[in-house]
Parts: sequence; C-alpha cells; structure tokens
Amino acid sequence: MLEKKRNLKKIIVAVAAVAVMLVGGASAYFTATDIKTNTWTVGNVDIELQEPAYDAGNKDNITPNQELDKDPVVKNTGSNEAFIFVEFSIPKANVRTAASDGTANAAALQELFDYTVNDNWTLVSQSEGTDKNTYIYAYAADGQCVALAPGGTTEVVFTDGKIKFRNLIEGQIDSALTLPVHAYAIQTSDVTQDGSIAPADVWEILSGQVTSVQ
Repeated sequence: MLEKKRNLKKIIVAVAAVAVMLVGGASAYFTATDIKTNTWTVGNVDIELQEPAYDAGNKDNITPNQELDKDPVVKNTGSNEAFIFVEFSIPKANVRTAASDGTANAAALQELFDYTVNDNWTLVSQSEGTDKNTYIYAYAADGQCVALAPGGTTEVVFTDGKIKFRNLIEGQIDSALTLPVHAYAIQTSDVTQDGSIAPADVWEILSGQVTSVQ
C-alpha cells in the first residue's frame, strides 16, 4: 500500500514537471503585422489671362464707332479643375454722342464703349461709379458654374472678341482710355457648405480670398 502511494506521488510529480515544461516552452506563435502609408499629392489652381488679338492690334488714335480687338480668355494652367470669373471695368464720362443722322445728342454720363458679352458668361454683380462701371461675370451655363479642366480655355468674354468706341463728338476725350480685365479662379470641390455651384454662391466665397480691382 505504501509502495502504491509512493508510485502515485512520483507520477503526480512527473506530470506536474511535464506541465511546467509545456507552459514554459509555449513561446512559438503564428503572428503577423501590416502597415499602409496613405500618400496624397497636393494640387493647385492657376490661370493665365490671354488677349492675343488685343496684344497684336493697333491701340492708337482710335476714332468714333471704331471696332477694337478686346478678346480676353482664361486658360487653366493648374493641375485641378477650376471655376472661372472675370471682372472688367468700362470707362465712362459725361459726353455728347452723334445720332445715326449726324445730329448731336445731349451730353450724358455714359460708358464710352459698346459691347456684348458671350452667353457662356453669366453676370454676377455690377457697380456704378462716376468714371467707370465694373462688372463681374462667371463662366457658367444653366445657372451653374462650369468646371474648366486643366489645359482648357474659356470662351472669349466679349462677343467676337470686339468692343466698339462710342460715336463721340470730337474733342471731348483728352486722355488715354483703359479697360482692365481681371481673372479669378477657385477649386471646384468643397467650395460652399451646401455644395451649391451657383455663380453668386461661389463668388461669395472666392471674393473673400482675393483682391478685387474695383
């Protein structure tokens, strides 16, 4: 009986020792790890205002009713799509013009050039001054700004790339006349909080980011 107890004790000790060895030796596990690096390239919005016919044309000694080259277009030279706006000012003065039969009209404060704007440009705002009127147009269609792709060019602002000097009676203008055009661009995504791309809504954001020529 005593011998059986001794043998049982030996067995228990042996089993315990094996258990300790198993616990202490369980150090090899299947493991794995992985990593992913997110990379973005930063885009940019850039434009170039071009007036090829105006640059090449004659600008001196203009005469009443003369058609003049004025052909501003905007090219997207950046890497992102862009919404495009232009701002231009038309000089004005208190002058007399001649009617079609040659008779003189009464003097009036008026713009010194006649012009029309192409359909793809939508009026956003206008302001009147004593010496000029200033207009802001968006490149748009159907009440929405049009995204200009990288490398793309807008339609010319003024119809046929022309404006006409008013039929002024001689001797009323004794200084050079200027008609500045300023182009603006903004990214097409994540512009307005509600996602609107209506010209007035986009211009409200853009005008807070740039310096106007007004």
